[in-house]
Amino acid sequence: MKVSRFIDLKKKYRASAFRWHMVELYRLELVSEKQILVELNISPNSLRIWNRAYQRYRLRPYYPPPKQARLMKSKTDEVALLKKQLADTQKLLKREALEIMINAAEKELKIPIRKKPGRGGGPPNQ
Repeated sequence: MKVSRFIDLKKKYRASAFRWHMVELYRLELVSEKQILVELNISPNSLRIWNRAYQRYRLRPYYPPPKQARLMKSKTDEVALLKKQLADTQKLLKREALEIMINAAEKELKIPIRKKPGRGGGPPNQ
């Protein structure tokens, strides 16, 4: 099989689809390495680089995502934790603000506002 036949179809042999097609032919041993190097006028190192890139592309589904994705996940977990802490702190502050307001109102008006423990607030039993 002649590589030049493919060069006629694809003038720019540096396009990734063409390179991968050449690597597939090379891997299937339909074309020899020497034939590819001579007809495409590339170095053996270029062919090795194409081969490595093709292999990485083909094996990508079998490897876990890069570490950046994991870092982003931990950052989102950290953000969720911080949001929860903020909500808890806001509840605590509201509770303290209500306590201060009730204390100030009891002092100023001199009447008890809070329910006394043991006294039910419901209607009397008949």
